[in-house]
Amino acid sequence: MFSRERYVLIAVIVFGFVVALALAQGLEWLWVWAGWNNPATFGIRQLPLTDLLAALVAVVAGTICIKHEPTHQLAGEVVTELSRVTWPTREETGSATVVVVITVFVCSAFLGAFDAVWLWLTDWILGINT
Repeated sequence: MFSRERYVLIAVIVFGFVVALALAQGLEWLWVWAGWNNPATFGIRQLPLTDLLAALVAVVAGTICIKHEPTHQLAGEVVTELSRVTWPTREETGSATVVVVITVFVCSAFLGAFDAVWLWLTDWILGINT
């Protein structure tokens, strides 16, 4: 069983990875928009400067989150609360998914029928023959 600290560390690493990916794309877009050259770092073509900057920012942010005591304490409290949650069983999740899919189909059919009637009515009012 994982300790609370390991869950916090894993969450920070995962979120840092997601932040690095998003920031790399944003920085690359900014570089292209500004017309700047995005040079390869350390002579590696697959590691442009924007990716390196994004990774550095994510590592620094993750380190700050781990070292900042109030943030670390809050993350630990979240892990504790999530351990108390009663999660649905596989059967409950499957049943709820079926209900959602059926509801989406019924609503789609209703909206599609309403759209067809509204289209026919506006075409009739405007005198459009299709």
